[in-house]
Amino acid sequence: MIRYQEIAYDLRGSLEAAGDLTRAIASESELCQRYSASRTTIRAALKQLENEGLIERRQGKGTFYKPPHIAKNLGSIVDFHTEARLAGRTPTTHVVAMDTRMATPADTVLFGLPMARAGVVELTRLRKLDGQPAVLQRSLLGRSVVKGITAGMLENASLYGLLAEHNGIRVATIEETLVPCQVEAQDAHHLDIPVGSAVFRSHRVARDHEGTVIEVSDNLIRGDIYRFTIRRQVDTAMQDTMRGAI
Repeated sequence: MIRYQEIAYDLRGSLEAAGDLTRAIASESELCQRYSASRTTIRAALKQLENEGLIERRQGKGTFYKPPHIAKNLGSIVDFHTEARLAGRTPTTHVVAMDTRMATPADTVLFGLPMARAGVVELTRLRKLDGQPAVLQRSLLGRSVVKGITAGMLENASLYGLLAEHNGIRVATIEETLVPCQVEAQDAHHLDIPVGSAVFRSHRVARDHEGTVIEVSDNLIRGDIYRFTIRRQVDTAMQDTMRGAI
């Protein structure tokens, strides 16, 4: 293995071991000292990692690690655009379809009769990261909830942000269920992946502070882009209780 390839291999391992967070890496001078290598060799190693998409150079800021996966905390209600920017990615949202229809009996049970009387809106959006399709999201909302919000307003925007800003509706809680599945032909086309590829299917229910259902969504999430994490806090009081019972 050529020297710059050895350095690239070592850097790749150390960057990936430190977790899925975008962060600045050492300068070329620091890497020269660390590996006792010339600047030309270090630049060749960095170029290899850049070609692999693992790092990116930001003018005036330095070189940053760009993790291949986005680590998503299941306990968070951070919107797609904010989450992507925190991960050092460039997010975009395209509205595939936005249609209004009469509510079905199942919709009435879900949203309640007063909201269902006005009808419901089916909203399909394609979310991209750095121009790459990442999430296909199909949402169902009460028509009164999205009153005054158009498909054009939802381009490259947060749905929850618009609901809060324009209609005073704020999401307080989200229940989300994840299951692995294989993508079908139509959805594979949107996500730009082969039919049968493994994806996460997320069923999500968002409610306001009073418990009223605001949105129900079915989301297909590319498994080669996202990783899901769960953070738990140790209940020391419960530990002490259990210890005393043993």
